[in-house]
Amino acid sequence: MPHSRSRPLILLLALLLSGCGHGALSKKPAPPKSKVVTGFTLREIAALPVAAEGLAATLQGGGVTIFGGLGPRGSLDAIYRLEGTHLTAAGHLPLPIHDLAAAPLPGGAVLVGGGGQISSFDRLYLYRAGSVTSFATLPTPRSDLTAVSLQGAVYLVGGYTGSSFLATILRVEPDGHIAAAGQLPLGLRYVGAAALGGRIYVFGGLGQQGCQSAIYRFTPGTGVRRVGALPVPVRAPLVAAGSDGILVAGGETAPGQDVAAVYWYSPGSGLRAIGRLPGPLALGAVVYLGRDQFVIVGGEDGSQIAQGIFLLHLRRGG
Repeated sequence: MPHSRSRPLILLLALLLSGCGHGALSKKPAPPKSKVVTGFTLREIAALPVAAEGLAATLQGGGVTIFGGLGPRGSLDAIYRLEGTHLTAAGHLPLPIHDLAAAPLPGGAVLVGGGGQISSFDRLYLYRAGSVTSFATLPTPRSDLTAVSLQGAVYLVGGYTGSSFLATILRVEPDGHIAAAGQLPLGLRYVGAAALGGRIYVFGGLGQQGCQSAIYRFTPGTGVRRVGALPVPVRAPLVAAGSDGILVAGGETAPGQDVAAVYWYSPGSGLRAIGRLPGPLALGAVVYLGRDQFVIVGGEDGSQIAQGIFLLHLRRGG
């Protein structure tokens, strides 16, 4: 009959007009998921003129800028610039400093400072185009600290006054204003820290009772929460965030007892072992270049200070 034959067509039109058919037709495919990090390759690409540990390094303008450190004969004031595999001199700090921190601010400048020699320092500087200028004074001297860029400011995590372990997290604004932004559960120096997804993740460190294994997550405006643990307590691991996770390499379990293990941390799936460095390493610097590539600079490999600069490239599968 004509009426019964037209019923399927009427039902189809009703579905389309209700939006069900339209939603099904216009649904976009989900973006492909990142493959799981399964390992890495490592090759030496340059060498520091002088072996150094306790240095700071950060990405700046597509290259890596390296500051200070502790060499075989004492603290260093040198600043170097790594472009690809080419290392050049790029200025000097106002005085030799080791166990300092550095992180970029908006506009192309790098915030660098803290650290110390025999005693801890309270000065922060700005580095730009080979020039270092005085910038701000910390509320208290702070060496053995870590600097992380997040949301247009630099956060300084933990540190040591020369007599006290610091639990405070400071926020440094581009105009030089400094304010307390958070509090770790205990005073820690030599933590590894990196920003990912609007939060800062803190790994290990040295507290009053020794090396620590905790992984903390700091959310500005909310606070600090413990979210995991490293397999062993370590201080001074090399930590840097990639596109979808955080590289955690090496560290020191006791003075002169460094480790070589390398992990990949994902907030969704936790910590995964992805290999080992050729030798133990701590107190160095690591910088993310992009495209799953990291630069590792200097450090301490057990009983000796390291001089090499290495390119670490993640492998993915699955």
